[in-house]
Amino acid sequence: MGYPDLELDVCLTLAVTSDLQVRVPARFSYVCADPYAVQVSFHITSDRVVQWTFARELLDQGMTAATGIGDVRIAPIEPSLGRHFSIELKSPDGFARLEGPVAPIRAWIAKTHEAVPTGSETALLDLDRFLEERSGR
Repeated sequence: MGYPDLELDVCLTLAVTSDLQVRVPARFSYVCADPYAVQVSFHITSDRVVQWTFARELLDQGMTAATGIGDVRIAPIEPSLGRHFSIELKSPDGFARLEGPVAPIRAWIAKTHEAVPTGSETALLDLDRFLEERSGR
């Protein structure tokens, strides 16, 4: 397709307690070779980065309606205003709820859809290479 991998740097807010919120730099990444997924890297400290990978569709839908039933849940905050969203992440190590602005995420998602339109993802998958990498050959 000739599109570069796409990245977006944005600052999210981690709700530590109801009284304590911490700004967390985050990088959203989209790699055309993995067209169904987005990756988010949370820069917790200068030497600690936490990465999550989940469906691009989940992020896209979460900007306008609550979505997700497992470890990742995304929902708009005050949907009628459409300005902020929350992302809840759950793992054996704990739980985190982050909030951020919708506008830059929506603009970035639109660019991922320009690069790889919905429905065309399978054309970019190299299943033979994927299976070979998983089998350790």
